[in-house]
Amino acid sequence: MRAHLSLLVIASLILLSACDIDGKNEAIGDSDVITLVCDSSDYDALQEVIENAFTKPFFTPQPEVWFRLVRHDLGDLLDVKKDRNIVIIGALDAGNSMGEYMRSALDADVQALVRKGEQHVFVQRDLWYRGQTVMHIAGATLDDVRNYMTSHGPELEYYLKSAWDERERKRLLRMPREEEIEQRLAEKHGFGMCVIKDWFVGKDSSAIGAVLLRRQSPAETERWVLVHYVDNASPEMLTNEVAYATRNRLTEMLYRTYDDSSWVVIDSVNYLQFDEVNFQDRFAIRMKGLWRMNDFSMGGPFVGYLFYDEQQRRLYFIDGSAFAPKYEKKKLIQDLDVMLSTFKALPRNEKTPS
Repeated sequence: MRAHLSLLVIASLILLSACDIDGKNEAIGDSDVITLVCDSSDYDALQEVIENAFTKPFFTPQPEVWFRLVRHDLGDLLDVKKDRNIVIIGALDAGNSMGEYMRSALDADVQALVRKGEQHVFVQRDLWYRGQTVMHIAGATLDDVRNYMTSHGPELEYYLKSAWDERERKRLLRMPREEEIEQRLAEKHGFGMCVIKDWFVGKDSSAIGAVLLRRQSPAETERWVLVHYVDNASPEMLTNEVAYATRNRLTEMLYRTYDDSSWVVIDSVNYLQFDEVNFQDRFAIRMKGLWRMNDFSMGGPFVGYLFYDEQQRRLYFIDGSAFAPKYEKKKLIQDLDVMLSTFKALPRNEKTPS
């Protein structure tokens, strides 16, 4: 009876309203840790698909993962419910405590959708604490859970990564800014972007429609943000080939060593990826991969977006890249991607970024 009551207490937490965010304390723990609540035998059966969903490596060029997993039993949920990222996995029809928990936590209508295979994932932000993401992954059977996670792994990671990105974006917007640089970008080039302290203008050319911003902190690291635009362009230029050629052309001009002996090129062999994405309600080509010097002396990760702004009739290519040989680079490339997400093409009569 006592165990059953504890289970009902845990399950009832799922039904709490998340609307009173201001009255909640902040979640704790690192943003790159997932607290995984899963029966030990279920985890043994699902370990491969769980790791493929949440700990698949990306290359910077060293392999890194966005998330690390720490597994807990259901009985630990009340102790870890303050954690930043919580993923709870179980099968409705399982005879273990996770099955009982899922049947208690999900109402009859939701259970019916799960059994029909129409719903498997339930994500709630700020459920128990601010800045928290709680994900339930359910199926009628463990095989249903496995099959769903096998075919939807990237989407599952995206739920958690996008919530992390949004938290980082809010943090960035609260930081001290280089307001003079932001004003210069708006007045001279017609776009806005959040430029936090310690960034500076490396190169600025209206003639080629390009601005290169740089940051050299922490020590022995480099970060670059490049914004390039083409006036009176056509949306037909939104292709992988244009994105690739544009980056290589600009980095050959702007990303050169002091003695002009070498310059940055795209590593076309290793881990180059193109995706069609939504960038601020615009169709965009996203290009992710590795850059290197043409003499192979150094390299690192980059992410870039090619998109068309109808109001300005401009084709934009915006790009962020990092060099940090002694550091884990995932946070640096995330900060760059979040900074790019603050980009705003300004109306022709607007002279200051919002």
